[in-house]
Amino acid sequence: MLEALRKGTGTWIAKIFIGLLVMSFAVWGVADIFGGYGTQTVAKVGDTEISSQDFQNEFQREMRTLSTRLGRNITFSDARSLGLDQQILLRLIGDAAIESQANTMGLGVTGNAVAARIKREAAFKGSDGNFSQARFYQLLQANSLSEQAFMQRQQRAVILQQITGTVTSTHQVPKVMLDATNKFRNETRKLSYINVPLSKFGEVNEPTEENARNYYNTHNSEFRAPESRKVGAIVLTPSALAKDIKISDEDIKAYFEHNKARFNTPERRAVLQLPFPDKAMADAAYEKIQNGADFMEVAKGRGLTKEDVDLGLIAKTGLSDETVADAVFSLPKDEVSKPINGALATVIAKVTKIEPAIVKTLDDMRVTISTGLAAEKAAETILDSYDKIEDERAGGATLAEIGKKLGLKYSEIVDIDARGMGSDGKPVELLARQAGTLRAIFAAEVNLETDPEETSDRGFIWYEVQKVTPQRLKPFDDVKDEAAKKLRETEERALLAKKGQELVDKLRNGETLAVLASGFELEVMESKPLKRNDQDAKIPLATLQQAFALKKGDYGSSIAAEGKGRLVFQVTEANAPASLDSKAREALEKSVAPEIGDDLIAQYVRALRQDYGVTINQIVLDDAITGRQYSADRR
Repeated sequence: MLEALRKGTGTWIAKIFIGLLVMSFAVWGVADIFGGYGTQTVAKVGDTEISSQDFQNEFQREMRTLSTRLGRNITFSDARSLGLDQQILLRLIGDAAIESQANTMGLGVTGNAVAARIKREAAFKGSDGNFSQARFYQLLQANSLSEQAFMQRQQRAVILQQITGTVTSTHQVPKVMLDATNKFRNETRKLSYINVPLSKFGEVNEPTEENARNYYNTHNSEFRAPESRKVGAIVLTPSALAKDIKISDEDIKAYFEHNKARFNTPERRAVLQLPFPDKAMADAAYEKIQNGADFMEVAKGRGLTKEDVDLGLIAKTGLSDETVADAVFSLPKDEVSKPINGALATVIAKVTKIEPAIVKTLDDMRVTISTGLAAEKAAETILDSYDKIEDERAGGATLAEIGKKLGLKYSEIVDIDARGMGSDGKPVELLARQAGTLRAIFAAEVNLETDPEETSDRGFIWYEVQKVTPQRLKPFDDVKDEAAKKLRETEERALLAKKGQELVDKLRNGETLAVLASGFELEVMESKPLKRNDQDAKIPLATLQQAFALKKGDYGSSIAAEGKGRLVFQVTEANAPASLDSKAREALEKSVAPEIGDDLIAQYVRALRQDYGVTINQIVLDDAITGRQYSADRR
């Protein structure tokens, strides 16, 4: 049933569950204005607020959904690395912008009207074609929603759709746009070409030191070292501390026994289920199937599609009717059940796939449990150390002194730039992935006390900026090998471009590709007809783009795919796509229309955002992402 709802993405109900995904990063960009308004408000658009609780509910629901899809529990860190937090925030901001406009326009809908729409929705109808309360609650439970929360979502969504539907419903795809899109997507070019390696054009001499120095002098910007800083730091993160924490076998075993059910994956089955209003109809259908009728043909005979009967890959607990669940999970694969008298309907079921249960042993989970428990103990250690470090700093102690006194590791980074790179050009492991801390380090003054920076995994970094080295030109002696290499590569590219143009000129003056190829002891190659976005290992994208700017019979030249040769080619075919027949035109229009609609919504929301203004409380947002409550003393 949930699978049927998920596949019905064209319905208004489905859109509520997946959100208005047209709000993309392209609409919003990255930066916003940071505000300090209500202490439990993540963001505000005009007068419409997005509460911390609303954000947390969405974030945790999406994490559960993603965990189910991946087959494992994802962490807050995993979710943030996938950009889940930003996607949800942008979606909520987009909704809030439209809601602000709806409030301004005085739009609304009654609860009775929403309830009536829900009862008409096919996803909530039972086998008798009427609204099924059991089905309704099963779907809400599957999506982790209460009845009240769902009703509020529907009421809000209907109001939002009054605006978005108006924006997108009136647009049409112009014929000229369809024709242009058809040409752009389906026009082809076919090429004859030779790939002449650099060695065929002669060798580029190794640059002398004088030539390398001249290159260095005329390309100073390529040899500048960025500003760097000398930093002392104490880094306390769960991942770092956990490496030195030993977990006893007794603790691992106790945790495994207490959480054994979490580590096992139940048997799952792909199930087709055909409901009937009474047993007589079910018996008749079962007899047809036994006499050779196809399961889906019988379903079609009842006016049902695969989406209506396909329950997807589910565990036994995914079937709310225990009688049906027992029968389905005792069926052999590909066998059709006899009619099952369930609590709400009589059904016939077929299992098309069986994934056996996976039972994890203590040995299977030993490393995972040990790592998790070590991380928990590390977090406790960090909290215990935090106050001690701050007390020592209040007394005037340096980080080096604090580290020695408390037995904490103090690290001194002699040279690090804003990208987290050291003087050797390699990432400084301790800080390279701590973007927030790097920003703070490069905003801090030398020898001034700074607040500790919190890491994404709930650790802390205390740092002292001890020295600032301004951006500077690297001495020639330090980079002369690099300068020589860059000069050689520049001369090679220049030689290839010059020789490539000479060959094109010869072709335009009447020489043939075959004659050129024989002079280099090469063969003329032929490409298949290629579209603009086709990928071919031997034809670089730059060559293809150039070919589409040429006419049939014209010649061109570009850098070869491996970068050490020149590809010289002739456009042998330039084929326009066939005219669109009515069916193809309709299909193309269907593919283009949503893109136009999304563009219209994006432009509309961008304008609303500018009109109403958007503010984001980053502290509350960070707390909401990690499941904490905002604390005013953290501001």
